[in-house]
Amino acid sequence: MPDLQTPKTLELTDQAVSKVKSLMAEEGNSELKLRLYITGGGCSGFQYGFSFDEEFDEEDTQIEKDGVTLVVDPMSFPYLIGGIVD
Repeated sequence: MPDLQTPKTLELTDQAVSKVKSLMAEEGNSELKLRLYITGGGCSGFQYGFSFDEEFDEEDTQIEKDGVTLVVDPMSFPYLIGGIVD
């Protein structure tokens, strides 16, 4: 029987954590969260975006690593499962 693995939800690399921490320091706000989202469809397919956000909805998925919080809305999350933010 093949070894079945549960897919990772969404992974932040150490390099991404380091970059986000430096950007948060530049902004002077340690409460910022990195928001990852997907928009559109159309001919070019999905577009992925990042922004900083202080707010989050209780339905958002939050992934924390070494003091950095990644926030993803419930509509975008299913398309990002198994992804790596680097």
